[in-house]
Amino acid sequence: MNPNNKKIFGISQGRLTESDQLQRFPDEAWQQEFFNASLIGLSFIELLTERTFNQNNPVWTSKGRDEILNLSSTTGCEIYTLCIDYIIDHSLLNDNDMSTHQHILNVFEAAKDLKCKGLIFPLLEESELSTNNIEKYVNIFQDLSVIAKKFNIDIFIESMLKSDDLIMFLSLIDRKNVGAVFDTGNRVLESSDLHQEILKLGSHIKHVHIKDKNLNGKNVILGTGLVNFKDIFGALHKIDYKGRLNFETTRGTNPLKTAEFHINFCKFFLREAQNKI
Repeated sequence: MNPNNKKIFGISQGRLTESDQLQRFPDEAWQQEFFNASLIGLSFIELLTERTFNQNNPVWTSKGRDEILNLSSTTGCEIYTLCIDYIIDHSLLNDNDMSTHQHILNVFEAAKDLKCKGLIFPLLEESELSTNNIEKYVNIFQDLSVIAKKFNIDIFIESMLKSDDLIMFLSLIDRKNVGAVFDTGNRVLESSDLHQEILKLGSHIKHVHIKDKNLNGKNVILGTGLVNFKDIFGALHKIDYKGRLNFETTRGTNPLKTAEFHINFCKFFLREAQNKI
């Protein structure tokens, strides 16, 4: 990874807007976030569809999607990924009325119109991926990969499975357009050696969420929590990671200043990894 690559860094929607709620769609300021992201050197905003359907989210209408695309063109802030938080509260497996499945199909249609490169599936909480339900999820994602291929979209799976189990899961799916999200903050609460996890997962990692957490699981300013970012970027360099880095970080007291600090913080460790210091 080249720290001078202007397309490497993005940020989750809502993280450049003041709020008491960490993961939220910023109804009041989502347009301004595109300008602010571009201003501080971010190349993309990771779009968000919420845990509860929000008809005011612009991704759900052709008019809204046109506005997103116009903002992307005006600011140079790319539409790269979209995270489907809906499935955290609505099970992919216990979906008797197929409402969750239909929601995902609607997301694919929106992502196609937005020319989105990747959809993130957080298999957590109600849709938690575990060693007990791997086989059921294999069939689901093999089917979804066919839809994704038709739209030229990659599927990025976020899971808390241990690296060996996650590798087995992705190997069973066995589709080139399905890979893993590596979330530094979530993983550090489950593993004491993220460096080794990254080396083990290797090319299965297609997208990275950057955040830091403390012992209480709170999202904190990078470098003040449990994550050893020198190890993280050293390992990503060793596996020759070519994907993007998305800040799923805390806002601090000033979202823009905090994001600028996080960008410079990561650039420092990227250079360290390049120079093998």
